[in-house]
Amino acid sequence: MYTQIKVEPGQTECFWQDLTNEKHVAFEVDYQVTDGGDLDINFYIITPRAIRVVQEFRKSDGQHRVDVKQEGRGDYALCFDNSFSYQTAKNVFFEMFLLDEKGDYLNNYDLFSSSNVKAQELNMHINSFERITTKVKANLNRVEHLQSQLRAQENKDRSIMESNFERVNNWSIIHLCVMLFVVGLQVYTVRSLFEENSKVGRFIRKGKLND
Repeated sequence: MYTQIKVEPGQTECFWQDLTNEKHVAFEVDYQVTDGGDLDINFYIITPRAIRVVQEFRKSDGQHRVDVKQEGRGDYALCFDNSFSYQTAKNVFFEMFLLDEKGDYLNNYDLFSSSNVKAQELNMHINSFERITTKVKANLNRVEHLQSQLRAQENKDRSIMESNFERVNNWSIIHLCVMLFVVGLQVYTVRSLFEENSKVGRFIRKGKLND
């Protein structure tokens, strides 16, 4: 499971995952703040026993693994807390992968196929075929995991580049305005030196406005 969410300032967004299936022995969670403010957010994982097994403050990204057999089965909550921000929303990319005893990634298709499709029903020897397809599926899930991480990193880099581009443009405009003002002031001062009736010219030449 992976998704992109927006956490409004002063708000907390939580997502729940049912982990009662015996095939789930652990899960991994990756998240990245891709846009908003200083690219930071609070993150915590709550177990079915209401214990915060993971808790982080003002982080831009993180990766965590939780042992379901150790922490207990039930509904786990993944929470992204932006309550410390008063005006900036945060865009967060996160993904969650369920793992079996071998450490392979699982999804709903894996659970369906393992529980409903029996070799004896097909009346053929497919043990080796199941092992191969399971391994291929695990590898594909891992590839999907890596691609999702790369997409999140790309979004984060793009956000930083756009922010820097806007900052450079703003400062360039300010510097240009200052330069034009200084040039105009210098031209006016030089012209005043050559004008007899200019009070500024008389002041610069003699140090006083009146002769």
